[in-house]
Amino acid sequence: MERLVSPAATRLQLVALTGPGTHVLVWGYVVTMAALALSSLDEVRSPWPTVHGVAIMVAVGVLLTLDRREPLGRATAVLVAIAWVAVALLVSWQLKEPGGHSQWFFGAGTVSLFFVGLRGRQLIAWLGFAALSAVVVVWAVSTGVSIPVVLVLVGKQSAILLVSSLFSFGLGRTSRSIVRLSEETSTRATIEAAQLATTAERNQRLAELDAIATPLLARLVGGQPLTAEDRLDFAVAEAQLRDGLRARALSVPDVADAARDARRRGVEVVLLDDLYPAEAPPEVLDVVRSRVVQALHSATDGRVVARLLPEGRDEVATILIDGERMQRRDVVLAG
Repeated sequence: MERLVSPAATRLQLVALTGPGTHVLVWGYVVTMAALALSSLDEVRSPWPTVHGVAIMVAVGVLLTLDRREPLGRATAVLVAIAWVAVALLVSWQLKEPGGHSQWFFGAGTVSLFFVGLRGRQLIAWLGFAALSAVVVVWAVSTGVSIPVVLVLVGKQSAILLVSSLFSFGLGRTSRSIVRLSEETSTRATIEAAQLATTAERNQRLAELDAIATPLLARLVGGQPLTAEDRLDFAVAEAQLRDGLRARALSVPDVADAARDARRRGVEVVLLDDLYPAEAPPEVLDVVRSRVVQALHSATDGRVVARLLPEGRDEVATILIDGERMQRRDVVLAG
């Protein structure tokens, strides 16, 4: 079955930096930097350090893509930081002159650490950037490159990482606000659902009470003398209302009709639900109701006691017929 994803879920996935949109962005950058690095091979003394550096960059892209944890796994973040320090050590002293695309690794490393910081590993990102910058500064000192020029380069790259820190901070606050609002909305929805369920239950009870009691009350206020038949109807109605309170799971039309007929025949009927508030599986409850109806139809005197048993037993219900002509105990098992 195809899984449907809402636009809101897609946007949140992108913000989390673990979605397809972010992966496309990461790999688009990897491909672009690989092209720039390979186009600068005439600016280095040996092409192989640059080629190996590109291979390490691809491996870093794979790590950032496969690790979907939030925050990013600590081991992954440390490996990314170490990888770019290694690339800087590998390529820097092969440069014929500073500047140009031959120093691609500094910008690529900073952007990788940008993603590391954005995914919750700010400290590792800044430590990695500090180590990467230290390599570049040492290279500049050892090769006679102007220190102010290198410091300006480091300052420009640090601005990228600073944006990561600021954005990560803002994103964290926004995420917490979204979670809080979501929890509040869920709580309100739960309360509203409970209120609706309570209202529906109350309306159903009132409808049942109206159907049972209103005709009888009309007889009482009518001023006519009460007959034995009227008194029997009152007793049967009272018992039916009591069933609705004590055995809600058994208060269905088939059982109610059978219980009313049995009571009019003089059978004492007791229905109990000691399983409440738990519920029996629907298929098991259907079996119980069916057997209760059969027992009520079979009884001609004495009493019938049908009881749903408390949770945690092998037996779900017992049905007892205790009369002069018939005595029987029926048990419904959970299985």
